[in-house]
Amino acid sequence: MRIVPTEYIPENAVLADTLYTLDGRILLKEGATLTPRMVEKINANSLFTVYIYDEHNDNKIKKLVDPQLRHQAMMLIKDIFNAAGFRDAQGEWKPKSVYPYMEPLKKITEEILYDLSGSKDAQLEAIDIKNVDNYLYSSAINTAILSVLIGWEAGLNTEMIHQLFIGAIFHDIGMALLDPGIIYKNGELTREEKLEVIMHPKKGYEYLKEQSFLSAYAKAIALQHHEHLDGTGYPNRVDKTGIHQLAQIVGIADIYDAMTSDRPYRRALTAIEAIEYIMGGAERHYDMNLINIFVKKINPYPAGSLVKLNTGQVAVVDEVPKGFPLRPDIRIISGSKGAYTYEAVSLREKNSLTIQEIQYSLDF
Repeated sequence: MRIVPTEYIPENAVLADTLYTLDGRILLKEGATLTPRMVEKINANSLFTVYIYDEHNDNKIKKLVDPQLRHQAMMLIKDIFNAAGFRDAQGEWKPKSVYPYMEPLKKITEEILYDLSGSKDAQLEAIDIKNVDNYLYSSAINTAILSVLIGWEAGLNTEMIHQLFIGAIFHDIGMALLDPGIIYKNGELTREEKLEVIMHPKKGYEYLKEQSFLSAYAKAIALQHHEHLDGTGYPNRVDKTGIHQLAQIVGIADIYDAMTSDRPYRRALTAIEAIEYIMGGAERHYDMNLINIFVKKINPYPAGSLVKLNTGQVAVVDEVPKGFPLRPDIRIISGSKGAYTYEAVSLREKNSLTIQEIQYSLDF
């Protein structure tokens, strides 16, 4: 299986991962044959990327958390954010208590951490398919999962991992407090709207600091996840002397998830593009040690990916040796549909070959 934007779905492709509607109902089940009409239906539900089965590789991308459990968590987060950001019929912000949701959140946190505990050394290779309009909630769970993988690798103890996970769930609660017209605007924000977005960490912190059942760690993460080591972040432009390590971890996970997600105003970037951007901020925006850990936890070219080489040839990724995420074992594809031939190559041994980009089209 491999991930493709909907405009690159080949004729009669088979869906490899179940898709859900905005309200959590099944839209299309794994195994459905994707006709042009079905692709229109997918796009109409604000989904612009899917996983499909592929004739060049029969792998299944490993998901670190059970998809149903992840979906349950996302819908719970949606309820939490909707309560915090509740507005009355006149559009005035009238937040409801999120305390009733804390026991279910604690339970689902334990289940997810248990799921993840068997994969502490694994790399993240599956990008979660998000409904654009559910981005805020699905991003919270994705950011929490990646944060935990980084935290374990960084040596955090069990208590701090729990704090990290809960803090990551609440890190963007300030966005839920903004005018929905800003959050889901399909176009460029005005200067005033951009200022509102920049202040979302502070709004989130002001809201969370009144919630006595949440720890100081969660509140610090909400306030500081967009701060940078060199003092160029927001909302308070604090530098490395004042940024909590947990906030740095969540900040890295958050920007990665944001860049690799479809948004109302742009399409998702590839994993390697996001990695290169984050690495460019090492020691200016993020701690170098945390960046190195982050890079180890991401597999930008999962088995089954189609890639374009510097020679112009197209290949399928077969295996990614541990420690060599950019030099996988591949098979170069030749021929035409129904009569493809393959040449096995190890990029660790053939230094003249490099991967230039992910390839989505099957038209070679």
